[in-house]
Amino acid sequence: MENTKTPFWTGVKQFWVRSYQSDRRAFAAETVASVAVVTGNTLLAFTAAHPPMYLIYPINFVSAVFSVYAYRRRGLAWPLVITGYFIIMQWFGFGRSLGWW
Repeated sequence: MENTKTPFWTGVKQFWVRSYQSDRRAFAAETVASVAVVTGNTLLAFTAAHPPMYLIYPINFVSAVFSVYAYRRRGLAWPLVITGYFIIMQWFGFGRSLGWW
């Protein structure tokens, strides 16, 4: 039987495997960050008329913190900088949503 995988899908699989093998802790942090950001943005999309920002900000905060950890481990400077900014904005937005400031 011939190989039914296309070169594209083989490349995609190799990319994921290399990412996992290069730094398993960073990969795990990126996985948590991805699940959190998908969760937060799905919640935002489904409740767009009246979003529960007191929930969305902390979920996105978790995503940003895990991303910063992974970016630091992988040595990715600019993603770390912009995601560090997102951490600050999530913290500030959470405080605003609770009326702290």
